[in-house]
Amino acid sequence: MLEYIRSFRPFNLLFIGLAQVLAAYFLYFEADIQLLLDRKLHFLVLGTLSVAAFAYWVNDLYDRERDFINRPKKKGPASFNSLFVGLNLLLLILLMLNAGWILGFKFLLCFTLVSLVLWLYNYKLKDVAFLGNTIIASLAFLSVYMVRWLFPEIDIRLLLHFSLLAGLLTLCREMVKDAEDELGDRQTGSRTLAVVLGKAFSNRLVYFLVLFIISFVVISVYYQSQYFAGILRFVYWAYYLLFITVPLYKIAIEIRLTREAKDYAKVSSLLKYVLFTGVLSLLFF
Repeated sequence: MLEYIRSFRPFNLLFIGLAQVLAAYFLYFEADIQLLLDRKLHFLVLGTLSVAAFAYWVNDLYDRERDFINRPKKKGPASFNSLFVGLNLLLLILLMLNAGWILGFKFLLCFTLVSLVLWLYNYKLKDVAFLGNTIIASLAFLSVYMVRWLFPEIDIRLLLHFSLLAGLLTLCREMVKDAEDELGDRQTGSRTLAVVLGKAFSNRLVYFLVLFIISFVVISVYYQSQYFAGILRFVYWAYYLLFITVPLYKIAIEIRLTREAKDYAKVSSLLKYVLFTGVLSLLFF
């Protein structure tokens, strides 16, 4: 049962759902629980999480050979009964389609296209240097930004900050994870950035991208200051400095010298931490 639960990446799903709920509730200043229900935010969360869970299962099925090399102790859908796997995938697809149907054609089309893109990503595109990373980062951006389709009253620049932060941090983490899995990727013929251009080049790219994120955060947080008054403004700045900017500097320092898989795993966990603290910063609004 524990392996079954882990196969859904529950903490990742929690991040995604939490980001959508907090963005809708705190960035739309007139929002209350009843309004969220009236606008059917719960179906947006259900559809998004169904698509994400579907992608995780498909990923594990396609990656069983390289996971055997990189993570020999890992178990997941590839070790489950094939009928059981098929029923779970069918259920996730039905949940996604039902949520899209209730929300409207725009959402139904979006969920369907994203599912197809994620299947194509796992089938082939993830093995293309940088392209696969960009696809996942773009979908991370979309998962937050699409909240505005239900709540057009949200300040688009404010929502873009959190959407871009999610996308850019996800891009960094995807490249770090590719460097961590370089051995299995190389042996299975994958052409990720770390395989094609080497870990040193991949590290430098992540380093410069992290520096860009820090600059983006500083400029964006200065813009957001207009939403806070008095001491709360300085508390918000302190939060971003201590829980987002400082960890990003730590990542920038460490990634330049990282070579071993265990060290890449630590950087990946730190990036996930910054993603989480970035989501929690929505609570200030």
